[in-house]
Amino acid sequence: MYCENSSIGLKGLIEEKTGSLKEAEARYLEVSQGSGDVTLKIETDRDELDKLKNRLYELQMQDKDIDYKYSSMKERMLAAYKVDLEAIENVLETVDAARLAEEIVKLKERLDSYGTVNLVAIEEYDELKKRYDFLIQQQTDLANAKEILHQAILKINRTTKQMFMETFEKVRGEFRNYFRLLFNGGDAQVYLVDEQDPLESGIEIICRPPGKKLQNVLLLSGGEKSLSAIALIFAIFKVKPSPFCILDEIDAALDEANVDRFSRVLQEFAQSSQFIVITHNKKTIINANVMYGITMEQSGVSKIVSVKFAKEKNREATAVAEAV
Repeated sequence: MYCENSSIGLKGLIEEKTGSLKEAEARYLEVSQGSGDVTLKIETDRDELDKLKNRLYELQMQDKDIDYKYSSMKERMLAAYKVDLEAIENVLETVDAARLAEEIVKLKERLDSYGTVNLVAIEEYDELKKRYDFLIQQQTDLANAKEILHQAILKINRTTKQMFMETFEKVRGEFRNYFRLLFNGGDAQVYLVDEQDPLESGIEIICRPPGKKLQNVLLLSGGEKSLSAIALIFAIFKVKPSPFCILDEIDAALDEANVDRFSRVLQEFAQSSQFIVITHNKKTIINANVMYGITMEQSGVSKIVSVKFAKEKNREATAVAEAV
């Protein structure tokens, strides 16, 4: 503003001096060339006019330089801080310069306290944001998969529990029947330790042989335990039969009477399934169709011998030995 006022003043001064010069020249022409003072005055005015022209040129250049700097500053403020200087000129007139300078100092100190600025922070943030979104999506997928698996497990548990309870009830009934058949009386029960969670519950077996009190199977004698186990095996086999079954020394603790009852039940199941019985009991062997044994004719040399029994109406057996 100062440069503009100075330029205007100089322009007016130049115009005034130009008018004076013209008057002087006119007077000079009127008076003639005999006046030395007028000529000197004209020369002086001309020199002063040239100086004023030079000064005017300098002020005009300064004015243009100030306008350029002002425009550059305005563009920089708009680009860097989104502040339009023209829009806040009226606001700046009411701002306390000292208070503003103090706030600027505080902001500079706060900015310096942040330390080194990471120029690639935005790019790193974008990469981390993509990674974070990816992991969140993966977490969501895993949570959904977990929920699906949980529902599938619940469904499997419900179905398994239902099937188990149905099978358990059938086995319980068959176990009582075969226990009475093998013991020629008595009673037996099978209980779940935890009926609320049958899939994880233990099973308790209570038996009462004829003439005895109801007691846990662990309190029975060796033969009674074996016969109770045989009754449970046959009960399970009755409910869920299979093509073949292997019994290893199952009759070792039984007396002759119990072996007879065991053999009769075994013959019943042998009509629909194949049984492989490992035994030393002769009465059990009599009920077999094929017998396999190990012999040692020479010292240190074992040989497998198989014998097939053919049962006649008169129940006489003929044996054919085959050396393998």
